[in-house]
Amino acid sequence: MATKPASLIYGVDDSVPPGVLALLAVQHIFLMSSSIVLPIVLVNEIGGSFMDVRAVVALTMIACGIGTILQALRLPGLGSGFLCPNLCGPNFFAASMTAAWLGGIPLMRGMTIFAGLVEIVFARFVHRLAFLFPAEVTGLVVFMVGVGLIPVGVSRFLHIDFSGEPIDNASLMVAVATLFIMIALNVWGGKQIKLYALLIGMAAGYVLSAATGQLTMEVFAEVSRAPWFGVPQLDSMFELSFDWSLAPLFIIVSICGALKSYGNLVLCEKVNDEDWKEPDMPRIGRGLTADGLCVTLSGVLGGLPSDTSASNVTFSAASGATARVIGFAAGGLFAVLGFSPKLSALLSIMPAPVSGAILVFVVCFMMISGLAIMLANKPDTRKTFVLGTALCFGLSLDILPQLYASVTPWMRPLFESSLTLSTVVAVILLQLLRFGSAESTKA
Repeated sequence: MATKPASLIYGVDDSVPPGVLALLAVQHIFLMSSSIVLPIVLVNEIGGSFMDVRAVVALTMIACGIGTILQALRLPGLGSGFLCPNLCGPNFFAASMTAAWLGGIPLMRGMTIFAGLVEIVFARFVHRLAFLFPAEVTGLVVFMVGVGLIPVGVSRFLHIDFSGEPIDNASLMVAVATLFIMIALNVWGGKQIKLYALLIGMAAGYVLSAATGQLTMEVFAEVSRAPWFGVPQLDSMFELSFDWSLAPLFIIVSICGALKSYGNLVLCEKVNDEDWKEPDMPRIGRGLTADGLCVTLSGVLGGLPSDTSASNVTFSAASGATARVIGFAAGGLFAVLGFSPKLSALLSIMPAPVSGAILVFVVCFMMISGLAIMLANKPDTRKTFVLGTALCFGLSLDILPQLYASVTPWMRPLFESSLTLSTVVAVILLQLLRFGSAESTKA
């Protein structure tokens, strides 16, 4: 039986007053919309029309909303029962772009469905793979998920889109002020204020952005012109295609996405249980099944693949509200927003410094939680080398990616993400070093 931590105001099974529930759901929706720019970029890159852009964005939102609800369920074989929202998955973006370039939206949809089915199969066997993910490797996954958010978080915090671009002082001021407000409310505010730290900081960031010219009247005029209601439609709404040559890429990307969700679900367990010791593999398997269904649904509808959101999980921990009913509310609202071009447009205009401040805020919790899991037990010599080696190579990929420019093509997917590389290194090295140890002797 999980022990509710004293830091939580609303635990996973607690009810939440309607007014509080609505505000908490809105905060999660803003975080879920942080990657909504990805479908916009993809459709523009392949020469899609404005209507196609709007449709793919809306369909992605609907899939993510439904996925958030599925994750909060607690059914036999489906749902972790945690507040673990979905957003458009950045780790799928490169593979989705490759499929879209080769065969347009129909091929992207077919390969997305395939990736979702791969994760569902993986979820069915994850309980048999528990020996590959002891606490130290689990902590490593959580830590590296946080590391993976640093580039996008800091670049948006500084409002820099390409190397060599100068830092805009006004934009930096907005980012610093937004981050400080959220931190101050979280550190010095009471329990009730802490619940709305992100929403208050975000509102202040929007006001400052408007005052400093980060949000212009033209942007608000574009939002006002959008209709309140519209059913998203694609020209290729009922077209699907598949390419076996892309299957290995999507298998690897799907498993990498599953590993990220594995880390997020472990963090959910730790946040909601004061006495957490090790992952509940059957529960994580049900959560990964929900995640795989959400990816599959994204392909069926015509949106980009989705993924569980590390930033939403860490925000729920920071706010002290992890009730799964918030997942039902946030998921339902996000799906409804997919049918409202005006409201979804309002979400998509979040200024870069504001979204950057939010990401930096949540990365702090993610990385420290990962370290806490890794170091929960004093590392022995074997674990020291496993974690140290994995971190060395994983972080080197983020710091000096050019070192791996000439990697053999069939191994390239392993080097697309520092999370993937560090996890693979840790799992392989841990199993190699088990031979001759006390553990393997007992086994």
